[in-house]
Amino acid sequence: MNNFNYEICIINPYKSYLLADKIILSARKVSSSKTKIIISKYEFDNNIDHEYYDESVNVTNLIKEIENNDTSDAFIISCFEDPALDIARSIKSKLIIGIGEASFYTANLIAKKFSIITTLSRSNEAIKNNLVNYGLDHKCVSINAIEVPVLDLETMSKINLSKLKNEIKRTIEEDKAEVIILCTPGMFNLSKQLEEEFQIPIIEGVSTAITMVESLLKLGFNINKLAVNQSKYIKG
Repeated sequence: MNNFNYEICIINPYKSYLLADKIILSARKVSSSKTKIIISKYEFDNNIDHEYYDESVNVTNLIKEIENNDTSDAFIISCFEDPALDIARSIKSKLIIGIGEASFYTANLIAKKFSIITTLSRSNEAIKNNLVNYGLDHKCVSINAIEVPVLDLETMSKINLSKLKNEIKRTIEEDKAEVIILCTPGMFNLSKQLEEEFQIPIIEGVSTAITMVESLLKLGFNINKLAVNQSKYIKG
């Protein structure tokens, strides 16, 4: 029987078995053998029509997954818009990280400027707003979409792969990006292949967030709820 040091729960807003499997595989590519990785208990299906609703509007289930989980040491929200991140942190003191913020902060550490390639342009505005909130909007030189739904991209047809490669090439040549962030969770193997082909760091969100969470757990850090902490010293 394996004795785990930590348990990390990945909250996956996409109702797809295929994407869930890829997310878990990407996490395990970089995680310690002593870290237990689990994925949220959403009822999966493969209806792509649900995609935008799940990731951008319906955060109720996401919050419930975190609120009702008392065993995991940390949580990762596997959606680049980082939905309900502040709400989730208000109900838990345990680490909760979005793959968007993990990717953006990592890009900021290794380069002066970075570009983001999204799947659908309707995600771009939320990501722009997050970059402003994180204080990183001035480091991002471009956010462009290839207009391929996440679940379509997971099938990785030649047409979809060609769209992605063409955008990477254009981003490097025209935007002069030093790092590229792919806004599709669970594409670790592909990101490494593209990194080798284009000779530029390419960030995949799940593996980046797992690495960051493990480091913070080793340091013994949780979310610091300043107002809660201060209330202990306030006498009524």
